[in-house]
Amino acid sequence: VAGWFQAVLTAEPDVKISYENLRNEYFKLKSETLLLRALQEENSDLRALLAATERLEERVTLVELMQVNLDRDSHRVLVGRGLNSSVYLGQAVIDDQGVIGQVTEVMPLSSIVVLITDPSHAMPVQLERNGLRTIVRGTGSLSRLDVPYLNQNADIKAGDVLLSSGLGGRFPNGYPVAVISDVEVIEDEAFMRVSASPIAKLDRYNHVLLLSREKRIKRKQEGVG
Repeated sequence: VAGWFQAVLTAEPDVKISYENLRNEYFKLKSETLLLRALQEENSDLRALLAATERLEERVTLVELMQVNLDRDSHRVLVGRGLNSSVYLGQAVIDDQGVIGQVTEVMPLSSIVVLITDPSHAMPVQLERNGLRTIVRGTGSLSRLDVPYLNQNADIKAGDVLLSSGLGGRFPNGYPVAVISDVEVIEDEAFMRVSASPIAKLDRYNHVLLLSREKRIKRKQEGVG
């Protein structure tokens, strides 16, 4: 019995050490699994962006987000390209789904992009269904845009897709911007109350695409006999 107690007392510290080692190894593997999942999601997003570039006629530059500011009065992000990469004021920014915003400040190594949901931002658009021209304005909410100044008899309804119209020279024509989410006719008011939901993943991206004014030259692939 004395020998058994002595063996237990001797083994207890070793058991504790083994337990702590196993526990630390478990949490290390758990963190690596979480990192792997995050990297897989990021790779999936990058593949989607790269696939989007194949469909675009404009020249594009893939950039990474460095900082995000999404408070009620300001929706702006900092991207890791600037004057050294030929970024310019007013340059359009998109993801693989639609328009995100435009460059408003350019520094040597980085640039500031204002999102389409920023309260100070407005852009010309047109309905994909019938070509009706209007504008969308930011509201300070990532999920809602205002579509003002539409007459009561305007042909617009929930589910209509808004595309960039190309007017103003900032955004190229034909890029998805938003989907009409609500149309309300108010009696005795001159305009309808119309709101829309942005199409781009404004709160779920780490990389974006900068569109250049220059057109990309699409080369035809010649088969080898």
